[in-house]
Amino acid sequence: MLPTTLVWFRDDLRIADNPALHHASQQGQVIGVYLMSENQWEAHHVGSRRRSFVRESLRALGERLAALNIPLLSIPTPIFDDAPATLLRVAGPLGARRLAFNEQLPLNERRRDAAVRQALEPNGIAVEVHQAGTLAPVGQILTNDGNPYSVYSAFKRRWLDRAHSAWWTPLPLPDTQAVVKLPQSLRSNVVHEPGAGICGEARAQRLLDDFVKRRAAQYDTQRDMPSADGTSRLSEHLSCGTLSARQCLAAVLQNDDKAVRLMDGRRPGADSWVGELVWRDFYRHIVALIPRIIRGCAFRQDTDSLAWRNNEAELAAWQAGRTGYPLVDAGMRQLERTGWMHNRLRMVTAMFLTKHLLMDWRLGEQHFMSQLVDGDFAANNGGWQWSASTGTDAAPYFRIFNPITQATRFDPQATFIKRFVPELEGLSAKQIHANPSRYAHDYPAPMVDHRMARQRALDAFKRLRG
Repeated sequence: MLPTTLVWFRDDLRIADNPALHHASQQGQVIGVYLMSENQWEAHHVGSRRRSFVRESLRALGERLAALNIPLLSIPTPIFDDAPATLLRVAGPLGARRLAFNEQLPLNERRRDAAVRQALEPNGIAVEVHQAGTLAPVGQILTNDGNPYSVYSAFKRRWLDRAHSAWWTPLPLPDTQAVVKLPQSLRSNVVHEPGAGICGEARAQRLLDDFVKRRAAQYDTQRDMPSADGTSRLSEHLSCGTLSARQCLAAVLQNDDKAVRLMDGRRPGADSWVGELVWRDFYRHIVALIPRIIRGCAFRQDTDSLAWRNNEAELAAWQAGRTGYPLVDAGMRQLERTGWMHNRLRMVTAMFLTKHLLMDWRLGEQHFMSQLVDGDFAANNGGWQWSASTGTDAAPYFRIFNPITQATRFDPQATFIKRFVPELEGLSAKQIHANPSRYAHDYPAPMVDHRMARQRALDAFKRLRG
């Protein structure tokens, strides 16, 4: 009888390029398991849209696995602390002697995984952990002193120096296995409802193929324009793992085995997009190697004493897209309406909250996590701390985006603004970029003066320096 391995899926809801699944399938019979941790989602501020995306992606995964005769079990497991007992309870009736999973880097997840190992190994169940969350394995991109990089450009240079074919060679699909007979006690946990086709790795692969063919070459010139279809829209698939970063890099390389060519300026669109994959690695390495970030601390520890303001009415106006600054409002309404926000607008809206309103970046970080389908701790935390000038390689504290200038530069015809702020549809771009509340009486006046707010933020940061 072939040995049984339990493959624990988490943020890797795919069968292609899945190290844990790939290696387990070469060793014998495989059964998949997913622990549905609703209470943990709540504690981590995971919103309803992301939960729905995960559930739909899980159904798509179940369908793909079923075609290979690999059953996928979904087990209610309210919080991370319940994971060891749940996995022991599932492994017993299945006769599983091995648990395999791909690493997760945040501190709470690593503590959970350590507890799982501690519980299973004394009971004769081997635990195998595979690297899958980053292109460059954590610990391989360090300074000469053995410390994590705090500056992206230096990280990128070392990343390119260390890049090799394993980073852009996806693992093959597992083979079809013999039909598995599950014990009666677990049959009701099988994920058997088919996916709707709007999520899952098949959808992710189509989006990736379309981006590489149609938009990657212009990514560097189109990525900052929110009205253009210039981004990949793959962020939710990368965050849930229906697509891997390695698959993305492989698609851009298109069988070119010299990755450094991507960053030599000859293909600026592709270079720029690969740079975003490097940023993803950068923030994930920071989370893994500097665990205080997970506890709500700023990377720059001196900024934890910054005197943030507390004004619930202003926070609510920002969340609702009623600040009186059209580009900020359009971005916030896009987030509320769709569960996604253009990256340029993530920076604009975050800097408005932290610099113009001088409110704690953690408030914005939590709000974004509750709304985003692509909510990913490392990327969200890194982006917010960059905008707030509290993070690694953050914007200098005196860099404060003028939301009007940002609008005229990146949405000059107000096309995007009109799409999400219907009160302004009848105005010209010139009126919108001036003071739209003069012309649209149901649109608010600017809630704060840019010059005053900028000076207030500068003064607050200068006080930190004595």
